[in-house]
Amino acid sequence: MKIGRQIIFLSLIAFILHIVWENVQAPLFQGYASFSQHFFVCLISTVGDVIITLFVYSIVGLLKNDFSWIVTLNKKDIVALAVIGFFIAVGIEWRALLFGRWAYVDAMPIIPYLKIGLTPVLQMMFLLPVSIYLTKKLAPLITKKYKAESAIK
Repeated sequence: MKIGRQIIFLSLIAFILHIVWENVQAPLFQGYASFSQHFFVCLISTVGDVIITLFVYSIVGLLKNDFSWIVTLNKKDIVALAVIGFFIAVGIEWRALLFGRWAYVDAMPIIPYLKIGLTPVLQMMFLLPVSIYLTKKLAPLITKKYKAESAIK
């Protein structure tokens, strides 16, 4: 699969997963009033999540000297992506709390010692590798179906 197409699929998959997660976890943050009032904030957060996903994809591509590395994604890569996601999320949460960008309601589960919210950390630990895994699995199927339909016309 071409790298440009791979990036488009990764962006779309990451966007869908993160927009759902952001909206589900939004009530765990102070100031949340309703879905409609906070959708734009969740949308902006999702764009940031997609940028982080593409940044990690690019860094791994540089380290592996292969921007088609998703094709050879393995269990070790998935674990590494989860670990990377953990550290990215911890850094973002610490900084945001330090500078008062957001705060949690009492219902937010807090990670002991780190004193940051659990759901944002799980989000990046889980959705970063899942986005890349789904890109590996779904993009070739969709591309193959599109090519088959184009050939019929």
